Parts: sequence; structure tokens; C-alpha cells
Amino acid sequence: MKYLDTILYCVLLSIISYHLVISPYTKVEESFNIQATHDVLKYGFDFEKFDHNEFPGVVPRTFIGSLFISLLAKPFTYIYDGIDLQLLVRGILGLLNFSQLVKLASINKKSKIWYLILLCSQFHILYYSTRTLPNFIALPLVNHSIAKLLKGDLSGLTWLAFTGIIFRLEVGVFATIYAVLLMLYTEPPVIIIYLIAGTIIGGLFSVVVDSFYWQKLLIPELHSFIFNIVEGKSVEWGTEPYLRYFNKYLIQLFRPPIILALCPPGLVNCSNRLRLLFISSIIYILVMSFQPHKEWRFIIYVVPIFTLTAATGLLNIAKKWNESLSNKLLLLIVLGIIGGTSVLSLFMGYVSSFNYPGGEALQFLNSYVNESANVHLDVASCMTGITRFGQSNELINYNKTESEIDYKDFDYLISSKKLEFEKLYTAKLFKQLSFRDPYIITEDYIYVYKVD
Repeated sequence: MKYLDTILYCVLLSIISYHLVISPYTKVEESFNIQATHDVLKYGFDFEKFDHNEFPGVVPRTFIGSLFISLLAKPFTYIYDGIDLQLLVRGILGLLNFSQLVKLASINKKSKIWYLILLCSQFHILYYSTRTLPNFIALPLVNHSIAKLLKGDLSGLTWLAFTGIIFRLEVGVFATIYAVLLMLYTEPPVIIIYLIAGTIIGGLFSVVVDSFYWQKLLIPELHSFIFNIVEGKSVEWGTEPYLRYFNKYLIQLFRPPIILALCPPGLVNCSNRLRLLFISSIIYILVMSFQPHKEWRFIIYVVPIFTLTAATGLLNIAKKWNESLSNKLLLLIVLGIIGGTSVLSLFMGYVSSFNYPGGEALQFLNSYVNESANVHLDVASCMTGITRFGQSNELINYNKTESEIDYKDFDYLISSKKLEFEKLYTAKLFKQLSFRDPYIITEDYIYVYKVD
């Protein structure tokens, strides 16, 4: 069993690495943190050169996650640069997520193997574990907190509150829900103290660090709360019905939903602490459903809890292996579905690698240009893979002006528009799957032009 643990750890890390290497570029949702990490590494305290001064985004974001990753990556800047350094930065985040997912595995020795098997079969949490979305920078701390709570250590509440006020306020919502349920078993003042302590420590940490980098007094997550919730501006990114998390996003996170099917039997024999976390997760999703704008990443924090619960359910099935032929068939069917899900997840990772034409176009141009040149990068290309890590050719002056430009002012263009210039390269974007060859259908999306 010990060797099986090690094998599954290696498989899990290999899957995360596979997703990282096959999709080295990032998209607009990851932009702030990846750009901030680059700027901290390259410019230090020369804030005037930071990307957020030119492109601040709709609401300010915290620098704390980017700073921490930068500290870990700094020793390697003497060896790596460009996209290689971006891969290293993302790899560090992936290792942080890996370490805390593995920590959860050690909580219950009996269901450990099944938890790892179920985890290895998933797509979203592993594919995005190296991506600098605020949710996935927060996720290692959330899993660290959950591990503490599963051991009965209430300082996990402090860590959740700390994470919520700095990175994502919805983590604080989850902490509050769990705390309210916990008050049925524990003295309320103790729980409240743990929550307040995390909120105060995190708030002070954020106001000091982020006010320094933004050059104004603020706690970014409070600004985000006012903008998205109080002012209701999040609806500008789309709205969905109340039950969408249940009838779409949970199924999307666990596709096919074998883990969801294993949770009910898992609840029968799981620990009271895990059961309380699972109930808190359901209530959390119900509460988050009141917010009209919905995204699967807003509920990503419940995935490890669901997986732990499902692992207990799978353990219960495995224990009954010798009882009857039907039990043997049931376990084999479940394992077959998990195996199929694993293959599907790897395939989804491959398909997702076609979503970064901007990054591919920039890499082509970097290798093509061998003399001083002015290059314009349009919005679509910047949203699909271009980051400052990729702007690595010292001969090129990169320009990301979003307003109208005179093309004649530039030597090369990276654009989604069809223009009357010499086309050097075409980067393709995933369009759809097909049952016939070619099975992955792409479309021309980003072009590299040489201006006459």
C-alpha cells in the first residue's frame, strides 16, 4: 500500500505537470497575478514600470499571492527567463496546490488511496492548479485550513478568514457557514475569536502590502465586494438561474458525475468533521446561488471536500468486494468509469491547449524578429496568451495600445483582424469537437503581419 501511495502521488504530480507543459500560456482571467509576478521579479520596487499602472483592471487585486510566488521563484531568475520563467512560476503554484491536496489525503488513512484515485481522474482542479487565478492562489490555503478542521484544529477557521479577506471573500462566506454549524457543538465565543483573528490579521496584512503597491489606502477584496455585490456590477458579466451551480457547474466539475454519486454512501460512514464540512459545502453553494453572476471557480473550494466524501463511499463499496458477485461488478463498473474519466480529463487538457493563439503568435514573432522592431499587440491576442513573460525579445518594442492606431507606425502586428499586409503566421483557436477526422476542429484566430 505504501508503494501505491507513492505511485499515485507521482501520477497526480505528472498530470498537473502535463497540463502545465501542454498549455504554457495564460488567459485574461489570470492576467493580473501573472503580470504582477513578472513585475515584482523584474522591476522590484520600480512601480512606474508595473503593468497595473497602465492596465489596472475593473477592481484592484491583491499583490500578496504574486509576492509570495515571486519570493520562491527569485533564485531561479538567474537561470530562466521569458516563457521558461513563466512556466516555473506556474509550476511553483502547482506544487503548492499539489502539496495541500496531498495533505488532505493523509487525514484518513483508510480512504487515502481512493481519494487519490478520484483526484487523479479530475480535470478542472488539476488543469487550473498551475493557473494564477485568484481562486487557485487561494486554494492551497483553503485546503490547508480544511486539513486543520478535519483534525479538530479550530485555527483552520482563522486561516479561512485570513484567506477570505485577502484573496477571495467567498472563502470567508464558507468559513462563516461552517462556523455557524460548528456553534451547535462548540462554545460560540471561541469560534468567533478564531474568525475575527483571521479577519483582522489578514486585513492588516492586505492593507499594508496592497496600499504599498497600489500607492493608495485599500483592501482589494473590500473594493471587489462593493463593486460586485453592493453596486451589483457583477451582472455585467452575465447572469444565470438560481440552480445553475447544481444542474450545470457541479456536473461540469465532476464529469461524468461519479463523485457526486459516491457522496451519499460516503456520508454514511465518514467522520463527523467531514460530514459537517460537506453540509457546509452544500449550504455554501446554496448561498452563492443567490449571486446572479455564477462561475464554476467560485465553488472550486468544495471539490476536495466532495472528493474526500466520495472516497469514503468508494471505500465502503471496496470493503464489500467479497460479499457477492454484484458487489464485485459494482466496484469494477465504478473503477471503469473512473478510468474513462481519467482518459477524458487528459484529452480535455489537450483540447484546452488550443485556446492560447495569442501566446503562440508572440512566440513565433519573438523567434522571427532579429533586428529592432515596433510591434503592436491587439486586445484579442493579449487575452489569449500574451503576457510580459512572453515579451522577451529585447529587439522588440511591444505596444498594447487599445485605442485606434496607425498601422504604419509599426513593423509587425499581432492581430485578430484580417488586414491587407503580408501574413507571416496564423495561430488557431479551438472551435469544436467532431466524430470524424479531424476530431479537433480549430479556426484561424490570431495573425502575425509584417507591415510594408
